[in-house]
Order: sequence, then structure tokens, then C-alpha cells
Amino acid sequence: MFRKLFGGGGGETPPPAAEYPWELKSGDFLKLGFTAPEGLSAEELQVVSVHALDLGGPHTVRRVLTAETGDGARFLLWKSDDGQVAFAREILRPVVEQVFDIEEIGALFEQDGSSLPTLNRRAEPPGLAGWTTALYRQEAAIEAYQHDHDPTKTEVGSDLTDDAQPFDFYRLVGDKRQFAFEAMVLDGGHTDIYLISYLSTSTVEEMWQA
Repeated sequence: MFRKLFGGGGGETPPPAAEYPWELKSGDFLKLGFTAPEGLSAEELQVVSVHALDLGGPHTVRRVLTAETGDGARFLLWKSDDGQVAFAREILRPVVEQVFDIEEIGALFEQDGSSLPTLNRRAEPPGLAGWTTALYRQEAAIEAYQHDHDPTKTEVGSDLTDDAQPFDFYRLVGDKRQFAFEAMVLDGGHTDIYLISYLSTSTVEEMWQA
């Protein structure tokens, strides 16, 4: 679809955009294979923005790409700790309450540090195939910062930017490390919740420039 709108459909080979998906820039495109999770399978997406998450220092800065399908569905992607590509989709409260026990999620935010919380999946609603697992175990509960700029252009923590937005960050990971749950609790209590699926880079079949 995107190539029909922006060119590349007349037999010309689009120029390569990057070696890895997380190196793409705003405006670039990627196409996923049929093995991707529901909502991403065989989809073409365009990167519409890039921002950074500072999860605790210069070696824990996550470069996050926001990518959009032709029908406007948005996903996040970044390089995982083990070199896979992490894709994330936000879920709103009505869906959160279908997938998880809302009291278990509330307990994540009120822990006293005496034990590492777990989160159990209650159900996998339609539309979420390939996005969840039965059990998640907590790996992180920290204060973090979001920066609304590309960290490859402006270093996080430099004097050139003061756009840091603080939030409380929670990450829980499935036992086989194929899935994760992340929550960002902002000032005022607003909470964004994401389901993450870790995929091989080979799941991204093509990447090209605009």
C-alpha cells in the first residue's frame, strides 16, 4: 500500500534504509512477514517519529521508533537486550481488564520491595494473538525519563535538550523471554500499558527509504 502511495511500485528497487529495524529513521518503511503477531502480520509500516527512554544511564538508553500501518494502527519498536527486535502495542483499560486482573496490576505499583511481583494472564481477547503469555515476572521497577528526540542526533543528558519527562517504569517478562509487559506511570497517575513481542530480525522482510 505505502509503495503505491510513495512510489517504488514501478519495478525500481527501493534504496536500503538500514541494516537493522531499530536503525530506521523517521519517514522510512518496513514490511513484516506472515509470522508476525496479529496486527503486524504481512503489514507495511512507516516510521513516523523517534524518541528516547532513559532507563538508568548512558548504557540503558532505548531508541524507540513509532511506526504506523496504512490504516493508522501504531506500534513501537526498539532493539531488545538480546539483539531481537521488540514490537509493542498499547492496550487501553477495557482490554487490560480482559487480559489481566486489574488488582494484580495495581499491586505492581504499590510493592514494598520484599518480593518480585508476578502477573497472570486471564485471557487472550480477539486481536491479540501472538502478543501475550501466561505468566510474567517483574524485572524492573525504576524511575525513568522520556526524551522527545532521536538519541542518535542529540545525546540524552546533554545540555542541548531539557525535554526530559519523568515517569515510573515497570517491566515484567515471560519465562521464555518472548513476551513482556511494560507500564509507564506518569505524573498525575496516568498509566500507559504495553504488550511486547520479541521477534527475530528476520521477521522484518524488507526495509526501504521514503
